Amino acid sequence: MLGLLIVGSCKKPINSSPIPVISYLDYVKYQNIQGKDSLVVIRFHFEDGDGDLGYTDADTVPPFDISSPYFYNLHTDFYEMDNGVKKYYVDSFSGDTIRYDQRLVSLTPEGKYKGISGTMELRVDFTILLLNGYAPKNFEMDLWINDRKLNISNTISTPVIQINP
Repeated sequence: MLGLLIVGSCKKPINSSPIPVISYLDYVKYQNIQGKDSLVVIRFHFEDGDGDLGYTDADTVPPFDISSPYFYNLHTDFYEMDNGVKKYYVDSFSGDTIRYDQRLVSLTPEGKYKGISGTMELRVDFTILLLNGYAPKNFEMDLWINDRKLNISNTISTPVIQINP
């Protein structure tokens, strides 16, 4: 189960640049009834001076089609650090690297000022890892976003997050 919660505002953001900017805030771990970590919610702040974050239902043709690197606009690298080396997880069913990428819905406000800022929460569910036989003790995640003009934000990183899935 993947999910994203977006809390935004329509006031003019501090950043007037059309290139999105994100900053890491924090994370919260949740446990299942067996006391095992089952979900981590990562929170980060975003700003975009021209407010063109997110896709509309019509954004399905190039460069936003499923074969494009811009199909998703919230991008993630999910890995475990093993003696200083990033260890990525591979889905045994598809052979792809396990990622938690998302398609953000359009956040463009109506009105004169299009700039936006707010907080996003990315929910990281460990079900797919467990189904693939992984039980990591920790993980880190890098995140970045792109807007409809394909401007790419800075990349943020979580700290090492200790887990007991």
